[in-house]
Amino acid sequence: MFIPQSVNFLDPLMKVSKQVKISIENKEKANKRQRYIFNKYGLDKKVDNFYPFELSGGMARKVLLSTALVSDCKVIIADEPTPGLDEKSLNEALKDFRNIADSGCAILMITHDIEAALKIADKIAVFYAGTTLEIANVNDFKGDGKNLRHPYSKALFNALPQNGFKPIKGSQPMPNELPKGCLFQDRCECISDKCRLIRPNARMVRDGMVRCLNAT
Repeated sequence: MFIPQSVNFLDPLMKVSKQVKISIENKEKANKRQRYIFNKYGLDKKVDNFYPFELSGGMARKVLLSTALVSDCKVIIADEPTPGLDEKSLNEALKDFRNIADSGCAILMITHDIEAALKIADKIAVFYAGTTLEIANVNDFKGDGKNLRHPYSKALFNALPQNGFKPIKGSQPMPNELPKGCLFQDRCECISDKCRLIRPNARMVRDGMVRCLNAT
């Protein structure tokens, strides 16, 4: 099951309640289950008869979440599932994702909201310029972040409001302007001559994966 970012993934000619019920295997309980999940995300009874073009962006995201959460799928790929959700709905969605994961379903959540991911994830993969720089356990993001391995992961951690809101210089390189060596070299405080020449391979450091010559 794929939860996309856009309302365009809803069938424009089908009422949204019917689209959600397609994902429910037990057809006898489909109506009740669809209405339960809509109530949970604050979608009124009248929304059942809406077509996708009648939904706001936030409502569309709730419908898409509902479609995945009522299904019996074994894998959910959620691409930016939380932007546009009010705090109550966001926390409900995260709780549902965690419960589904605990029941045996694999969930891959793609997000810029690292705080949301940290609430429910087992592992966090940190991407930069199209490459995974680190895969860390959630607990590595606790305390002062010293258990993180890559300078970029540490920079992300320190950029969170509760951790000092510290910015770093520069920006990510464009796909057609990637440097020869480390992708993060121009923004890294741990830069060495080797970093400009060698693109680091993935390696294990303290039970986590990292691509950095100077990983700690």
